[in-house]
Amino acid sequence: MHVATVSLDALTSFLRVRGWIPKAATVVDRTRLGGGRSASTVRVTTDGGATRILRQPGEAPPLDARHAASPADRLAVEGEFYRLVQPWAAVAERMPTCLGVDRTDHVIALEDLGTASTLTEIYRGRRLTEAELDDLTAYLVALHGVSVTADELGALRSDGVRLARHAERFEEPIAAVRVEALAARVPRLERQVDAIRTDLHIRATMRDLGSRFLGGRGALLHGDFRPARWLPSPRGLRVLAPGLASAGPAALDVGYFVAHLLLAGQPHEAIAAVLQRYRRAAPLDMAEVSACVGLEIIRGRLGVMPVPQDPLPARLEAELDYATRLLRGGATVELPL
Repeated sequence: MHVATVSLDALTSFLRVRGWIPKAATVVDRTRLGGGRSASTVRVTTDGGATRILRQPGEAPPLDARHAASPADRLAVEGEFYRLVQPWAAVAERMPTCLGVDRTDHVIALEDLGTASTLTEIYRGRRLTEAELDDLTAYLVALHGVSVTADELGALRSDGVRLARHAERFEEPIAAVRVEALAARVPRLERQVDAIRTDLHIRATMRDLGSRFLGGRGALLHGDFRPARWLPSPRGLRVLAPGLASAGPAALDVGYFVAHLLLAGQPHEAIAAVLQRYRRAAPLDMAEVSACVGLEIIRGRLGVMPVPQDPLPARLEAELDYATRLLRGGATVELPL
Protein backbone atom coordinates (compact mmCIF):
# COMPACT_ATOMS: atom_id res chain seq x y z
CA MET A 1 0.00 0.00 0.00
CA HIS A 2 1.27 3.47 -0.90
CA VAL A 3 -0.12 6.30 1.22
CA ALA A 4 0.13 8.81 -1.63
CA THR A 5 -2.14 6.86 -4.00
CA VAL A 6 -4.36 4.45 -2.01
CA SER A 7 -8.05 5.36 -1.65
CA LEU A 8 -9.00 7.64 1.24
CA ASP A 9 -11.22 4.88 2.66
CA ALA A 10 -8.31 2.43 2.72
CA LEU A 11 -6.03 5.11 4.18
CA THR A 12 -8.58 5.83 6.91
CA SER A 13 -8.66 2.14 7.89
CA PHE A 14 -4.84 1.97 7.85
CA LEU A 15 -4.52 4.96 10.20
CA ARG A 16 -7.33 3.87 12.55
CA VAL A 17 -5.89 0.37 13.03
CA ARG A 18 -2.53 1.84 14.04
CA GLY A 19 -4.08 4.38 16.39
CA TRP A 20 -2.75 7.32 14.39
CA ILE A 21 -6.22 8.87 14.14
CA PRO A 22 -9.25 8.32 16.43
CA LYS A 23 -11.48 5.31 15.69
CA ALA A 24 -14.36 7.56 14.63
CA ALA A 25 -12.24 9.87 12.43
CA THR A 26 -12.26 9.76 8.63
CA VAL A 27 -9.59 11.04 6.23
CA VAL A 28 -11.21 13.63 3.96
CA ASP A 29 -8.16 15.17 2.27
CA ARG A 30 -4.62 14.24 1.31
CA THR A 31 -1.93 16.57 -0.03
CA ARG A 32 1.37 15.38 -1.43
CA LEU A 33 4.15 17.56 0.00
CA GLY A 34 7.13 16.03 -1.70
CA GLY A 35 8.49 13.02 -3.51
CA GLY A 36 12.26 13.23 -3.50
CA ARG A 37 14.85 10.55 -4.06
CA SER A 38 14.28 8.98 -0.67
CA ALA A 39 10.65 9.37 0.43
CA SER A 40 7.16 10.54 -0.37
CA THR A 41 5.60 12.89 2.18
CA VAL A 42 1.87 13.52 2.44
CA ARG A 43 -0.38 15.53 4.76
CA VAL A 44 -3.70 13.91 5.63
CA THR A 45 -6.65 15.79 7.12
CA THR A 46 -9.53 14.20 9.01
CA ASP A 47 -13.16 15.27 9.17
CA GLY A 48 -12.37 16.71 12.61
CA GLY A 49 -9.68 18.97 11.17
CA ALA A 50 -6.73 17.03 12.61
CA THR A 51 -3.70 16.62 10.37
CA ARG A 52 -0.87 14.09 10.23
CA ILE A 53 2.30 13.85 8.17
CA LEU A 54 3.04 10.45 6.63
CA ARG A 55 6.40 9.48 5.16
CA GLN A 56 7.02 6.41 3.02
CA PRO A 57 9.82 5.26 0.69
CA GLY A 58 9.59 6.92 -2.71
CA GLU A 59 8.99 5.01 -5.91
CA ALA A 60 11.38 6.83 -8.24
CA PRO A 61 14.74 5.14 -8.91
CA PRO A 62 17.84 6.93 -7.62
CA LEU A 63 20.03 8.97 -9.93
CA ASP A 64 22.96 6.67 -9.28
CA ALA A 65 22.27 3.38 -7.48
CA ARG A 66 25.84 3.14 -6.21
CA HIS A 67 25.47 6.40 -4.30
CA ALA A 68 21.93 6.04 -2.96
CA ALA A 69 20.69 4.00 -0.03
CA SER A 70 17.48 2.03 -0.34
CA PRO A 71 14.59 4.39 0.56
CA ALA A 72 13.15 1.64 2.77
CA ASP A 73 16.46 1.43 4.65
CA ARG A 74 16.48 5.19 5.14
CA LEU A 75 12.93 5.19 6.50
CA ALA A 76 13.82 2.32 8.85
CA VAL A 77 16.80 4.30 10.17
CA GLU A 78 14.59 7.37 10.59
CA GLY A 79 12.02 5.42 12.60
CA GLU A 80 14.70 3.90 14.80
CA PHE A 81 16.27 7.31 15.40
CA TYR A 82 12.96 8.76 16.62
CA ARG A 83 12.60 5.81 19.01
CA LEU A 84 16.11 6.27 20.42
CA VAL A 85 15.80 10.01 21.10
CA GLN A 86 12.24 9.91 22.50
CA PRO A 87 13.41 9.81 26.16
CA TRP A 88 15.77 12.76 25.60
CA ALA A 89 13.58 15.86 25.79
CA ALA A 90 16.24 18.33 24.62
CA VAL A 91 16.42 16.39 21.33
CA ALA A 92 12.86 15.10 20.93
CA GLU A 93 11.31 18.52 21.60
CA ARG A 94 13.29 20.00 18.72
CA MET A 95 11.89 17.46 16.25
CA PRO A 96 8.36 16.59 15.12
CA THR A 97 6.68 14.09 17.43
CA CYS A 98 6.79 10.60 15.95
CA LEU A 99 3.31 9.08 16.28
CA GLY A 100 4.35 5.63 15.13
CA VAL A 101 6.21 3.46 12.62
CA ASP A 102 4.69 0.72 10.47
CA ARG A 103 7.47 -1.66 9.43
CA THR A 104 5.36 -3.69 7.01
CA ASP A 105 4.41 -0.85 4.67
CA HIS A 106 7.39 1.32 5.75
CA VAL A 107 5.34 4.30 6.92
CA ILE A 108 6.25 6.87 9.57
CA ALA A 109 3.52 9.07 11.06
CA LEU A 110 4.62 12.46 12.36
CA GLU A 111 3.17 15.55 13.99
CA ASP A 112 2.22 18.21 11.44
CA LEU A 113 4.33 21.33 12.04
CA GLY A 114 2.39 23.57 9.64
CA THR A 115 2.96 24.98 6.19
CA ALA A 116 6.24 26.87 6.66
CA SER A 117 9.15 26.18 4.30
CA THR A 118 12.51 24.85 5.39
CA LEU A 119 15.42 27.27 5.73
CA THR A 120 16.94 26.70 2.28
CA GLU A 121 16.23 30.40 1.76
CA ILE A 122 19.51 31.10 3.58
CA TYR A 123 21.28 30.12 0.33
CA ARG A 124 19.50 33.12 -1.24
CA GLY A 125 20.70 35.71 1.25
CA ARG A 126 18.51 35.21 4.33
CA ARG A 127 20.46 35.57 7.59
CA LEU A 128 19.79 33.20 10.46
CA THR A 129 18.89 34.95 13.71
CA GLU A 130 20.83 34.48 16.92
CA ALA A 131 17.89 32.54 18.38
CA GLU A 132 17.83 30.19 15.38
CA LEU A 133 21.57 29.57 15.61
CA ASP A 134 21.18 28.92 19.35
CA ASP A 135 18.38 26.42 18.69
CA LEU A 136 20.38 24.52 16.06
CA THR A 137 23.55 24.42 18.16
CA ALA A 138 21.64 23.32 21.25
CA TYR A 139 20.08 20.50 19.24
CA LEU A 140 23.49 19.14 18.21
CA VAL A 141 24.91 19.45 21.72
CA ALA A 142 21.93 17.54 23.13
CA LEU A 143 21.98 14.91 20.38
CA HIS A 144 25.68 14.21 20.76
CA GLY A 145 25.14 13.81 24.50
CA VAL A 146 22.52 11.08 24.10
CA SER A 147 23.68 7.91 25.80
CA VAL A 148 22.94 4.79 23.76
CA THR A 149 24.19 1.24 24.09
CA ALA A 150 26.05 -0.69 21.42
CA ASP A 151 22.93 -2.82 20.89
CA GLU A 152 20.80 0.29 20.34
CA LEU A 153 23.30 1.68 17.85
CA GLY A 154 23.29 -1.70 16.14
CA ALA A 155 19.53 -1.40 15.68
CA LEU A 156 20.07 2.01 14.07
CA ARG A 157 22.83 0.74 11.82
CA SER A 158 22.01 0.02 8.18
CA ASP A 159 24.89 -1.13 6.00
CA GLY A 160 23.08 0.13 2.90
CA VAL A 161 22.62 3.63 4.31
CA ARG A 162 26.12 3.76 5.80
CA LEU A 163 27.93 2.57 2.66
CA ALA A 164 25.92 4.85 0.39
CA ARG A 165 26.62 7.81 2.67
CA HIS A 166 30.32 6.96 2.73
CA ALA A 167 30.43 6.93 -1.08
CA GLU A 168 28.53 10.21 -1.30
CA ARG A 169 30.69 12.02 1.26
CA PHE A 170 34.16 10.53 0.96
CA GLU A 171 34.52 9.13 -2.56
CA GLU A 172 32.16 10.60 -5.12
CA PRO A 173 32.98 14.36 -4.80
CA ILE A 174 36.59 13.85 -5.95
CA ALA A 175 35.87 11.27 -8.64
CA ALA A 176 37.18 12.13 -12.10
CA VAL A 177 33.67 12.43 -13.49
CA ARG A 178 32.93 15.31 -11.08
CA VAL A 179 36.07 17.16 -12.21
CA GLU A 180 34.92 16.80 -15.81
CA ALA A 181 31.41 18.01 -14.94
CA LEU A 182 32.76 21.11 -13.20
CA ALA A 183 35.24 21.79 -16.02
CA ALA A 184 32.36 21.85 -18.47
CA ARG A 185 30.53 24.37 -16.26
CA VAL A 186 33.46 26.50 -15.02
CA PRO A 187 36.55 25.74 -17.17
CA ARG A 188 38.89 27.97 -15.14
CA LEU A 189 38.51 25.64 -12.12
CA GLU A 190 39.47 22.38 -13.80
CA ARG A 191 43.12 22.52 -12.72
CA GLN A 192 42.26 23.52 -9.14
CA VAL A 193 39.76 20.72 -8.70
CA ASP A 194 42.04 18.14 -10.31
CA ALA A 195 44.79 19.19 -7.86
CA ILE A 196 42.38 18.58 -4.95
CA ARG A 197 41.46 15.18 -6.35
CA THR A 198 45.08 14.03 -6.65
CA ASP A 199 46.44 15.60 -3.44
CA LEU A 200 47.79 12.70 -1.36
CA HIS A 201 47.39 14.55 1.95
CA ILE A 202 43.75 15.37 1.22
CA ARG A 203 43.03 11.81 0.13
CA ALA A 204 44.64 10.47 3.32
CA THR A 205 42.51 12.82 5.46
CA MET A 206 39.37 11.73 3.64
CA ARG A 207 40.28 8.06 4.05
CA ASP A 208 40.83 8.55 7.79
CA LEU A 209 37.53 10.35 8.30
CA GLY A 210 35.75 7.83 6.10
CA SER A 211 37.09 4.85 8.03
CA ARG A 212 35.98 6.41 11.32
CA PHE A 213 32.53 7.01 9.85
CA LEU A 214 32.29 3.39 8.69
CA GLY A 215 33.41 2.24 12.14
CA GLY A 216 30.08 3.42 13.53
CA ARG A 217 31.42 4.31 16.99
CA GLY A 218 31.06 7.59 18.85
CA ALA A 219 28.23 10.07 19.27
CA LEU A 220 24.74 9.66 17.88
CA LEU A 221 24.70 11.71 14.63
CA HIS A 222 21.83 13.24 12.67
CA GLY A 223 23.88 12.64 9.51
CA ASP A 224 22.23 15.24 7.26
CA PHE A 225 22.21 18.47 9.28
CA ARG A 226 21.60 21.14 6.64
CA PRO A 227 19.05 23.90 5.90
CA ALA A 228 16.67 21.56 4.07
CA ARG A 229 16.23 19.77 7.43
CA TRP A 230 15.52 22.90 9.51
CA LEU A 231 11.87 23.96 9.71
CA PRO A 232 10.45 27.00 11.52
CA SER A 233 7.37 26.19 13.60
CA PRO A 234 5.18 28.08 16.09
CA ARG A 235 7.27 26.46 18.86
CA GLY A 236 10.69 27.24 17.38
CA LEU A 237 12.95 25.51 14.89
CA ARG A 238 12.42 21.79 14.34
CA VAL A 239 14.91 19.35 12.82
CA LEU A 240 13.60 16.91 10.21
CA ALA A 241 14.44 13.72 8.33
CA PRO A 242 17.15 11.82 10.27
CA GLY A 243 17.14 9.05 7.66
CA LEU A 244 20.95 9.14 7.41
CA ALA A 245 21.53 8.95 11.17
CA SER A 246 24.51 6.94 12.40
CA ALA A 247 27.18 6.97 15.08
CA GLY A 248 30.58 8.57 14.65
CA PRO A 249 32.70 11.61 15.55
CA ALA A 250 30.58 14.61 16.60
CA ALA A 251 32.80 16.66 14.27
CA LEU A 252 30.97 15.17 11.29
CA ASP A 253 27.65 16.78 12.28
CA VAL A 254 29.25 20.03 13.45
CA GLY A 255 31.40 20.26 10.32
CA TYR A 256 28.39 19.61 8.10
CA PHE A 257 26.47 22.37 9.93
CA VAL A 258 29.29 24.92 9.69
CA ALA A 259 30.02 24.09 6.04
CA HIS A 260 26.43 24.88 5.05
CA LEU A 261 26.55 28.16 6.97
CA LEU A 262 29.67 29.02 4.94
CA LEU A 263 28.13 27.89 1.65
CA ALA A 264 25.11 30.06 2.40
CA GLY A 265 27.31 33.10 3.04
CA GLN A 266 26.38 33.49 6.71
CA PRO A 267 28.63 35.99 8.58
CA HIS A 268 31.85 34.65 10.07
CA GLU A 269 30.79 36.11 13.44
CA ALA A 270 27.73 33.83 13.42
CA ILE A 271 29.87 30.78 12.64
CA ALA A 272 32.37 31.69 15.37
CA ALA A 273 29.48 32.07 17.83
CA VAL A 274 28.14 28.60 16.93
CA LEU A 275 31.53 27.01 17.56
CA GLN A 276 31.95 28.91 20.81
CA ARG A 277 28.49 27.84 22.05
CA TYR A 278 29.13 24.21 21.23
CA ARG A 279 32.57 24.20 22.88
CA ARG A 280 31.18 25.75 26.05
CA ALA A 281 28.88 22.73 26.34
CA ALA A 282 31.05 19.87 25.03
CA PRO A 283 34.63 19.19 23.91
CA LEU A 284 35.31 19.54 20.19
CA ASP A 285 38.42 18.74 18.14
CA MET A 286 38.73 21.83 15.94
CA ALA A 287 41.20 20.23 13.54
CA GLU A 288 38.73 17.42 12.94
CA VAL A 289 35.80 19.83 12.58
CA SER A 290 37.83 21.90 10.10
CA ALA A 291 38.60 18.85 7.97
CA CYS A 292 34.90 17.92 7.98
CA VAL A 293 33.98 21.46 6.90
CA GLY A 294 36.45 21.26 4.02
CA LEU A 295 35.08 17.89 3.01
CA GLU A 296 31.46 19.11 2.97
CA ILE A 297 32.31 22.30 1.05
CA ILE A 298 33.79 20.10 -1.68
CA ARG A 299 30.80 17.74 -1.64
CA GLY A 300 28.36 20.66 -1.57
CA ARG A 301 29.91 22.12 -4.71
CA LEU A 302 31.07 19.04 -6.62
CA GLY A 303 28.69 16.28 -5.49
CA VAL A 304 25.81 14.75 -7.43
CA MET A 305 23.35 16.88 -5.41
CA PRO A 306 25.08 20.28 -4.95
CA VAL A 307 23.61 23.00 -2.75
CA PRO A 308 20.85 25.03 -4.47
CA GLN A 309 23.02 27.94 -5.45
CA ASP A 310 25.16 29.05 -8.40
CA PRO A 311 28.05 31.14 -7.03
CA LEU A 312 30.28 33.31 -9.19
CA PRO A 313 33.48 31.57 -10.35
CA ALA A 314 35.63 33.74 -8.07
CA ARG A 315 33.56 32.77 -5.02
CA LEU A 316 33.66 29.10 -5.97
CA GLU A 317 37.43 29.30 -6.44
CA ALA A 318 37.82 30.88 -2.98
CA GLU A 319 35.61 28.23 -1.34
CA LEU A 320 37.58 25.36 -2.89
CA ASP A 321 40.89 26.96 -1.88
CA TYR A 322 39.59 27.33 1.69
CA ALA A 323 38.41 23.71 1.71
CA THR A 324 41.84 22.59 0.51
CA ARG A 325 43.59 24.44 3.33
CA LEU A 326 41.18 22.99 5.89
CA LEU A 327 41.71 19.43 4.67
CA ARG A 328 45.49 19.84 4.54
CA GLY A 329 45.59 21.25 8.09
CA GLY A 330 46.91 24.61 6.93
CA ALA A 331 43.99 26.50 8.49
CA THR A 332 41.11 25.97 10.87
CA VAL A 333 37.51 27.02 10.41
CA GLU A 334 38.02 29.60 13.16
CA LEU A 335 39.65 31.75 10.43
CA PRO A 336 37.26 33.38 7.92
CA LEU A 337 36.95 32.18 4.34
